[in-house]
Amino acid sequence: MQIAMPSEGRAHAFHLSVGGNNERTVDLLTQPLASRAAPTSIWSRRFETIEDCEALTIAIAKGKLDPVFLGRLTMVFGSASLDELTDRLITEASLKRAEQLEEVARRARDYLNVNLYRREGKHGRHLLELQRMSSDTAEWSVSYDRAIERDRLCDWLRWQKERFLGFLNHAAEHGNEALARILLDEMFVTERRVKKEGRGAGGTRPLRMWRGD
Repeated sequence: MQIAMPSEGRAHAFHLSVGGNNERTVDLLTQPLASRAAPTSIWSRRFETIEDCEALTIAIAKGKLDPVFLGRLTMVFGSASLDELTDRLITEASLKRAEQLEEVARRARDYLNVNLYRREGKHGRHLLELQRMSSDTAEWSVSYDRAIERDRLCDWLRWQKERFLGFLNHAAEHGNEALARILLDEMFVTERRVKKEGRGAGGTRPLRMWRGD
C-alpha cells in the first residue's frame, strides 16, 4: 500500500511514500514540476517497528513537518540529515510511549494501594474511610456520632494495611455494613485478647497503644 503525502518546493514536488515491509518502509520522492518522469527517491528508510515509522509519518500528517522542508533538507545536506532528524523523532516518541506506559502502570499500582483515613463529615459525623490512591473519593466509609467510637475502630484497623484491598472487595460484594460488622467483630476479639494478655491501654480505646502484634 502506498500513502502519498505530496507537497511542492520551488522546482520540485516532494512525496512521502509509505509501503512495503508491513508498512515500515518510507521513501521521500522528488519529481520536477510539470514533468511526466517517474518520481525519484532521494531518501529511503526501513524502520524496525511500526511505531518508529509512525514517529515520522504522524509528525507530517499533523503538520509538524513539511515534505518540502524534508526534501530541501535532504537535497542540500544529504540523506544523513534526514536520518538524524528521524532518529530524534523516534527517540522522542519512544520516551513519550515509555512515559505513557509508566503512567498506566502507576494508575494500576495506585488502584491496588488502599489507605485508611479519619475524617470529619457533615452534621458532626466522624468518618473512617478506605480509599484507593487512584481515586478522589472513599470506596468504603463508616460514620459515628462520637470521634472516640471511630478512633476505637481505627486503633485496630490501621494495623490491617495488607488486608485493605480484600476489605474493599468484600464491601463491593456484600455492602458497606457487612464489612463494618466484620471489622467490629475482629476488633472486639483483638481487644479481649490484648486485655487478657495484660497489654491493653484500658478505657474506651484499649488498643490505642497496640502495635498490631
